[in-house]
Amino acid sequence: MTARVVGSLFIAATAAGLVSTATQGTARDLCVFLMAVAIAFIAPTLFPVLKPHGEALALGYVVARTLEVVFLTTATAQSAIYFCVSVVLLNVVLYRSKLVPRWISVWALIAVVPYLAGAVLNLLNVFTQTQVAALFVPLALNEMVLALWLMVKGFSRSA
Repeated sequence: MTARVVGSLFIAATAAGLVSTATQGTARDLCVFLMAVAIAFIAPTLFPVLKPHGEALALGYVVARTLEVVFLTTATAQSAIYFCVSVVLLNVVLYRSKLVPRWISVWALIAVVPYLAGAVLNLLNVFTQTQVAALFVPLALNEMVLALWLMVKGFSRSA
């Protein structure tokens, strides 16, 4: 059940984030709020699952996602930095624990590099969000694969 909830939250956060980039004003603000709410629930929902496989990393994941939400409405690039930290923490735990197939975690750990580069370039005003969007695609796809895996297969019972 937890895996399905987490998968649904990942999809809700991503969908709201995508819609927020295509809207303005109140509609954009509402989408960012919905994305923040979904993100805020992912980490505490995952914490009990991750804790037996690395309590410090699991707690770090909760802190990073919380900081991501705090900065989400005020500074998108800073929020993206915390998102990248959370991706690394989550996927190290997932890789070690084998809660999901390792290829999903490896993909995320590789895809976070261009995402982080894009976030830093955007933060430094070297490129706009639109110009770095292609750097975000591999990790966005990975997150959707993880979400679908969780909704369909759940966590590995052998972990």
